[in-house]
Amino acid sequence: MSHFVKLSFAAVFATVAMTGLSHAAMSVADKALAADHHPRIMISSPDEIEKHSPFQDFLGSLTPSSPEVRDVQTAIRENPVLRKELLSQNVELKHVIYADEASDGSFVIYVQ
Repeated sequence: MSHFVKLSFAAVFATVAMTGLSHAAMSVADKALAADHHPRIMISSPDEIEKHSPFQDFLGSLTPSSPEVRDVQTAIRENPVLRKELLSQNVELKHVIYADEASDGSFVIYVQ
């Protein structure tokens, strides 16, 4: 295993240990988001989804303390490239509520 990969894993585990969050509890999309060094992203909001769809209702039910919100924000904190990309698009971490991985490997980041 390369030195960079070992160092990256050590940094991730240290971050998880310090925040008290379980990395294992993260969704598959969140794990992929944290690990992708060159993520392709699209920013979306719940308002852009068809009205009264189950997914829009789900996104509307999320609060800052929801596990899904905490997990995606943790994944973004673990990925400095993604964090920088979001900041360049004027997206604040506290407004990110959910992320989903598309079939092409890109990510949709939902913000409020």
